[in-house]
Amino acid sequence: MKKLLIALLVFTMGVQVQAQDTAAPEMDEAQMARMMELMAQKIEMDVDTTLFTAVSTNTYVSENPKAVVMAMMVPETFAKAKEKMAADDTAQFKITDRGEKTINGVNVLFMEGTSEAEGSTLDNAVYCMEIDANTCLMFIGMVDQKADAKYTEAMNKAMNSVIKK
Repeated sequence: MKKLLIALLVFTMGVQVQAQDTAAPEMDEAQMARMMELMAQKIEMDVDTTLFTAVSTNTYVSENPKAVVMAMMVPETFAKAKEKMAADDTAQFKITDRGEKTINGVNVLFMEGTSEAEGSTLDNAVYCMEIDANTCLMFIGMVDQKADAKYTEAMNKAMNSVIKK
């Protein structure tokens, strides 16, 4: 399970730093404090706790099969998030689809693909919606391809509960 969480964190950070300008300045203390404050903010999410266990604020996992749902606020403009999500595959994440669509009346960015963790192939979904001019909400769901359909359904239900006006 620790390896899955580490893979999730690497994936999440990879999405966040992907396509950033390497000459960009380091975050100052105020920016870092804002990022930590946003990422710690509790997000209302409808998670099936018979399938998933809370492991931290806004992060839920299942032991077997492997599945994760996670939401977080990030200090980023929608335009910057769109630029990052348009970047190519990484070694950890092979993209199968991406773009923009409307969910629950909200325009969102999405990216779907596969990754490997602990010998399992995971289907991944990343959604991003604008909260304000400098903040986005990210939802990440990962489900083992061999998992029962109820895990994917629970992930989609959690995503739909997060993405709303």
